[in-house]
Amino acid sequence: MDSLDKPNPAQLLHNKAKAALALGEIYEANIQIRKALELDANDANIALAKEIKYEMGKKALAKAQQYFDKQRFEDARDEAQKALQAMEVSAEAEAIIEAIDKQARKKQRGGKRMAWFITLALLGSIGAAWAYYNQFSAEQSAWSQAQNTASFSAYESFLQKYPQGKFASDAREALKALNEKDESLWQSAIHPPEKSNLERYLTAMETIGGSHTEDAKWLIDSLDFDAAVKEQNPIALEIYVKNHPNGTYVASARKLMATLVTTDDLQQILGRFTQFYDYYAQGEHEKLADFFNEITPRFMDKKMVGQETLLNSFRESQQDVESEEITIDTAQFNVTKDTSGVFTCKFTLTSQRKVKKQVEVNVKRGRRTVKKTETQWIQYFAKQSVEAKLDAELKIIDYKVRLLGSRKEILD
Repeated sequence: MDSLDKPNPAQLLHNKAKAALALGEIYEANIQIRKALELDANDANIALAKEIKYEMGKKALAKAQQYFDKQRFEDARDEAQKALQAMEVSAEAEAIIEAIDKQARKKQRGGKRMAWFITLALLGSIGAAWAYYNQFSAEQSAWSQAQNTASFSAYESFLQKYPQGKFASDAREALKALNEKDESLWQSAIHPPEKSNLERYLTAMETIGGSHTEDAKWLIDSLDFDAAVKEQNPIALEIYVKNHPNGTYVASARKLMATLVTTDDLQQILGRFTQFYDYYAQGEHEKLADFFNEITPRFMDKKMVGQETLLNSFRESQQDVESEEITIDTAQFNVTKDTSGVFTCKFTLTSQRKVKKQVEVNVKRGRRTVKKTETQWIQYFAKQSVEAKLDAELKIIDYKVRLLGSRKEILD
């Protein structure tokens, strides 16, 4: 495989946090940067953590404004406080808190006058009392329905219709309890973010409108994709796509399925090249034909080469060779695959061949010099870089070699 230096774990987590932040996935970004800080509390990680914290504050501020608009003032105040803690300075959050406090003071003053208004209302007329009774019956029915549903939307709809009704305070308490449950389950689900915890959150909160439902689904999607990638198995990726047909990483999963080089692929390709060089070293050139199609698009510096040409090339390259050993450097054996199913293989090999040559030498016989034919043995050593491409049937369709170094020895 490639031996390039890889980023350290803290840097990988920093990158994932930064990517999640760019996509607006604040909770995921926060999870990743906290893991990065645990490994390396450097300036870059601290700065990114502050940026993420500020974005979480903005999210809390937006939620505070939504609660304020819906007259869920206690919840709005809590979220505004969270925003202030995260952002440190926020005029908008302070304005929401001030408005809620002001309204509370006004409500307290108005409470003293309420007794007079109730007395006057009771003394007003029996018709008004009857109208109140009818209204109360409708409110009670709506309250019973909200209790039966027990969801965020049910209680919020009830309060929109009866903001000052007899059961309004009960509805607000119910909403507060739901929000506390929602936040508690969510914190448990993401510390740590495990699939079982996230599924437990969805089971409890999805049907009643939990505020983190989409975040939980996205995290489960991410965890399932990460697990499938780690398996380095197309079947695992197929299962991911089946379980998440609209998942964030479906396109990436499909591309990986097409280009993934499995351990089985790697071993099979390595075994095929090992066999190829064994046949070549042993001089069994006819058997090498099986490694190519009838026509090979490229071999060495030749294009569109037929098998007869290949065979002659192998024979010529081993002319006068008595023995040869070829070894593949398996530690540097790298294979990639494109979307069409073509494998690109890069590796180095060493060869050691013994060659017998007949050479003419000058020999003196008395006053004469005559030529004599002698047998000379030469040992060649070479290191080569190979780049080859194989089709889906593992037939060689492209083969290039670059000499990295060589030497020879004349044997006695």
